[in-house]
Amino acid sequence: MEFEPVIGLEIHVEMKTKSKMFSSGRVAFGDDPNTNVVAVDMAFPGTMPVVNKQAVINAIRVCHAMNMTIDDELWFDRKNYFYSDLPKGYQITQQFRPIGSNGYIDIDLEDGSKKRINIERLHMEEDTCKQLHSWDVSLLDYNRAGIPLIEIVSKPELRSGYEAMKYVEKIRSIVTFLDVSDGKMEEGSLRCDVNISIREKGNTAFGTKVEIKNLNSLANIQKAIDFEISRQSLLVEFGDKVQQETRRFDEASKETVLMRLKTDSVDYKYFVDPNIAPIKLSEQFINDAINSSPELAEVKLARYKKLGLNEYDCSLLIADKDISVYFDELLKTNANPKLLANWVISDVQAVLNKNGISIKEFPISVDNLGKLILMIEAGKVSNKQAREIFEKMLENNANPEDLAQKLGTSLNSDEASIMNMINEVLSQNPQSIIDYKNGKDRALGFLVGQVMKLSHGQANPAMTSKLLTEELKRR
Repeated sequence: MEFEPVIGLEIHVEMKTKSKMFSSGRVAFGDDPNTNVVAVDMAFPGTMPVVNKQAVINAIRVCHAMNMTIDDELWFDRKNYFYSDLPKGYQITQQFRPIGSNGYIDIDLEDGSKKRINIERLHMEEDTCKQLHSWDVSLLDYNRAGIPLIEIVSKPELRSGYEAMKYVEKIRSIVTFLDVSDGKMEEGSLRCDVNISIREKGNTAFGTKVEIKNLNSLANIQKAIDFEISRQSLLVEFGDKVQQETRRFDEASKETVLMRLKTDSVDYKYFVDPNIAPIKLSEQFINDAINSSPELAEVKLARYKKLGLNEYDCSLLIADKDISVYFDELLKTNANPKLLANWVISDVQAVLNKNGISIKEFPISVDNLGKLILMIEAGKVSNKQAREIFEKMLENNANPEDLAQKLGTSLNSDEASIMNMINEVLSQNPQSIIDYKNGKDRALGFLVGQVMKLSHGQANPAMTSKLLTEELKRR
């Protein structure tokens, strides 16, 4: 029997706003527990929620990027349950009228083709507190309680762990490039829950759904889904039933592990929040939010291609939003885009990888790196000399022009001086002149190398090659 997996994803994205969804509480990762909490977060009597305007703008931008219908009225609902992660005993969400509905994104498949994944809804809500469990106590950190969230719910159209991974990767790219979220799964800024079932291929009915909670990396999403497909397939093949349950992914064993059985769906008794009146969004407000959006990755990709960069280089530059921002600033120096890209992709990225730092921590400023690359273009330094200067710049972000003088690495572009060296080299290598005349191209490279050796690497390579070629033609 051949089985087909049916996969739907629920992605929670923490927004990168200054304050919380319904209060003035500060949003910051890593602060001491319970220091970013105000009266509204703790549900003190008499406190009232106020909707975060920037969170609404962020949600509109993501909806537009995912081709969704945007609701021009904001309605918020209460999701009621008794639990310790929100003091008021309910979560403010958008159950009945999500801000975005009926959208889609296209993902790249392994064979190079694209697949469209339809998205059911995007709604805004508030996050819950962080819980730390020990064997005899649970500790609650309410810093996270109230942080603005968007939840993105796909339709059950994903068919493999790879497709699910690419879907989440695309969502993460959208929210990071729009500057809505930092997308750091390891810090919980982007969290993914998977709903997965299997059915006989060709059957249209859904099987018994299993939920996998809180997957925290792209790799784990693919591994968890692939394992769960295999687990459920084996159960059905041996005549057992798949139970409706919630599972988690164990990174050590690379398997999903039972958390709890689900006998029926929870009734959260949703109703419209009486403390938040419906908010009408003007057409201008929605258009302004969209038109002021930062560039998406695919927009940058198209722009970089127009600069003459190939697909591979472009993909490396847009793999990290902050690196693409650094590259965009470098472009303002008017240096050659291909040369800039080569330095960012190879030399800069090598430093980041070696030291385990982000581009925001990279010690060389855009201005100074741009100056160094312009020096290469102008023939003031060779590539080898530029890398010597680059190593010194890493120490204190010094001006490359000053370093070139101190290190004595400025290229000799004096035509008379270079001609003297050329004549000396030619007089010492008469056979190479004969070889060149006989069409042996390697002779020219050899002679250029001899001039560079004689100049201790100071002769301008481009000028040396040009003058040497002209002199050989005269002889």
